[in-house]
Amino acid sequence: MVRTTTTWGTKATPSRMTIQDLLDETQHYLTPEDMEKIQRAYDLANRAHKGAVRRSGEPYIQHPLEVALLLAGMRIDADGIVSALLHDVVEDTEYSLEDLSEQFGPAVANIVDGVTKFDTLAGNKPAKPSHDASGAPTKDVAAPPSLVDKRRIRTETVRKMLLAMAEDPRVVVVKLADRLHNMRTLSAMSPAQQQNTSRETSEIYAPLARRLGMSLVQADLEDLAFGYLEPEKYIQLARQVDEEVKRRQPFVNEVCRVLREEMQRAGIRADVLAWQKHLASINRKLEDVPSQLNGSELSQIHDLISFRILVDSDYECYLALGHIHALWRPKDGRIKDFIATPKLNGYQSLHTTVFCLDNRLAEIQIRTYDMQRTADYGIASYWFLRERMGNADRDKERGEHNEATPGSWRLSYREMVTWIEQLREWQRALPQGADEFVEAVKGDIFQEQIFVFTPQGEVKDLPRGSTPLDMAYRIHTDIGDHCAGARIITNTDDSGRLVTRLVPLDYELKGGEIVEIMVNRTVHPTRDWLSFARTAAARNKIRRYLKTYEREINMQLGHERLDFALKTAGYQAGVDEQIEGLLRRFCTEEPTASTTFKKYATIEDVYVALGREDLLVEQVLDLLQPQLPQPEALGGSEGENSLYLHKDGDNALLIQLDRGCCPIPGDSIIGQLTPDQGVVVHRTDCDLLRRNQELPTSLVEVNWRQLHPTSYLVAISLVAHDRSGLLRDVAAVVADAGINMVSVTSTTNPSSQKAVITATLEILPAEGELLDQMERILRRLRQVKTVVSVERAIGK
Repeated sequence: MVRTTTTWGTKATPSRMTIQDLLDETQHYLTPEDMEKIQRAYDLANRAHKGAVRRSGEPYIQHPLEVALLLAGMRIDADGIVSALLHDVVEDTEYSLEDLSEQFGPAVANIVDGVTKFDTLAGNKPAKPSHDASGAPTKDVAAPPSLVDKRRIRTETVRKMLLAMAEDPRVVVVKLADRLHNMRTLSAMSPAQQQNTSRETSEIYAPLARRLGMSLVQADLEDLAFGYLEPEKYIQLARQVDEEVKRRQPFVNEVCRVLREEMQRAGIRADVLAWQKHLASINRKLEDVPSQLNGSELSQIHDLISFRILVDSDYECYLALGHIHALWRPKDGRIKDFIATPKLNGYQSLHTTVFCLDNRLAEIQIRTYDMQRTADYGIASYWFLRERMGNADRDKERGEHNEATPGSWRLSYREMVTWIEQLREWQRALPQGADEFVEAVKGDIFQEQIFVFTPQGEVKDLPRGSTPLDMAYRIHTDIGDHCAGARIITNTDDSGRLVTRLVPLDYELKGGEIVEIMVNRTVHPTRDWLSFARTAAARNKIRRYLKTYEREINMQLGHERLDFALKTAGYQAGVDEQIEGLLRRFCTEEPTASTTFKKYATIEDVYVALGREDLLVEQVLDLLQPQLPQPEALGGSEGENSLYLHKDGDNALLIQLDRGCCPIPGDSIIGQLTPDQGVVVHRTDCDLLRRNQELPTSLVEVNWRQLHPTSYLVAISLVAHDRSGLLRDVAAVVADAGINMVSVTSTTNPSSQKAVITATLEILPAEGELLDQMERILRRLRQVKTVVSVERAIGK
């Protein structure tokens, strides 16, 4: 018969487990001293939970006992079993972590600490149990927390567990066993609790089990959560799968018979069995099919039932694969060697898909018995394999034979060390807030992974959809900060030959590709990179770079934007200190400005926000203007670009250059007399001048010999092929030239992929001729990457 993934462990049954059942299971691999420690732990837990019952009505001690039995099936060490028996003692009774450390050692106390709910250790421990009419204490007597508190407790608990497992992976193994038994007994809870617990299991605990290689735990958790979250679909799919399995049974029996005979002819001692996908996995496959769920779709899933061959050694795995391919033709591209290149969770196996009986596809997996244990229990197999290696060393000293496989133990140890190092890196890179931390972990760690290679053959695991940026930052922050793209080596779809090609930053990596990151020291992160990065760790590093290195540019640009807006409104030199004082007060004290400035702690933050256009200049002006004296009180609109024109020797008129058409020496100019601004100098071809000209007598003649402004405004127009970081590079060139950029706008044409940047520059001609300075800055801007043209903008 076909085996499924739901036949392992101890299922919840009406019969109650006893401590003797646990001792009978653990005596096969633990010492008498370990057994005595387990008995003491059970006695303490039994006393602590005495009289307490679960929602199902069974004695509460049954829960830790069942969790310990699950771990015993995985062959966890004595401290792990003891921690399972005591994992609820600190949370629900008067015992403390210090009590457990004193009686059972610090390792047990640390594991229990890691799986204890956050609110218990934060000072919200439930009140002492009350008693019913019979005098027995009851559980869950504390006042129920609010929905917000429950969510906070859940996320803090998950974060606490993930951080604790970086110190001791047994924390997460105990927690997964605890969650599995809770899911098996979830029917006693309310419908709302069933939904919340199942959703959390589906989003966090089942993916965590998969990531740790614990496929049996993952399958059970996923199926149980699926049954509660979508009960009707679960029942319908279970019925259809049963029917499909019965229909395939003759084919399955015949394939197993042929494989057994082939292994016998080859002289390979092997077990051959059929294995059925669990329902949640089948459901995910069906969701990829665009049409509606029906029985015919199940018939198209060729690996609904796969075949496994278990042998004694790696050599026999390859030998068996050769005989299978001699027997049946393999399907191109479906041969995978996870023995030579194990997955990062320790999984090892040979996979092949062949055309067998009646040319039907069948997936066959070949592995050793130790590989099967690692595939079933993942990181939890470490302690079992470590114990076997210890026994093998002792037997070797005695001259006895032991078939323990050091390769499997070294792989398990390497995987555990890799995981611990990854978790510690995530601790440093991921957000510290519980919600953000858990969401980032769900996105980076628990989602489906792809495996790519460095040119040196090192394997990197990344969430599906990752880009070269994600891989670059996974390797090193400095490589990520200067990533200019990638060179990949991959198979072509038609011929299967290896090809090398260059890919951009937003390329979606595929599993199995060899990826070489291209580094260019002139490349730096830009805000566009945030849309290219898939992982939270990469996005956090990009934000950190932007915050550090773009802050000065944005601060300068924001200061200039506000200064330009104030001058346009008529406020000139003399109010800078007053404006900065007002902004500082708005950030710290002014209650009426709280909605605008609540995000900004300092005046520098305000300027940065203005530079990034997160804060609009108009918003700031609306708050500043009521607090400032009227422009007339400052002596009219006199400023740096203003001077006096003497007419007839007795009347002095204020004169200034128009900020719209931006005239410069060499342009044909004319002045316009205005009642509030004096004489404004325009280019003679200025459309604004013609539109505002009401009376011919408003025009006055002026010439450049009469004008000696301290600075000139020059409008430029830059056209370039659109790319990430273009505006930042343009601003950097202008700043390096010592020129102020008082305004800038950027537009993009998606169809042509062209960007047009229009900027107004303030040039000081004191150190040289104006036209020479203009030519130098235009020449530098033309050298910026992807720039097509840069010209002076003759605005009308």
